[in-house]
Amino acid sequence: MALRFTLTLLLVTILVTAILLGSSEAAYRKPPFNGSIFGKRNSLDYDSAKMSAVCEVAMEACPMWFPQNDSK
Repeated sequence: MALRFTLTLLLVTILVTAILLGSSEAAYRKPPFNGSIFGKRNSLDYDSAKMSAVCEVAMEACPMWFPQNDSK
């Protein structure tokens, strides 16, 4: 009787595990393409242009906000 109960419990455990593993595969999605066909954009060119624009604005604005006294 105990052997039959153990085998039944083992079979039920294996079935439940198989069902849970099978349903988890259905939720899996492939990662996005990320431009592998059309080419990837390089952000280095855009970053340097943005930084140049920020530095230019700062060079023009800072002397107006923080005037320097030339008294030595």
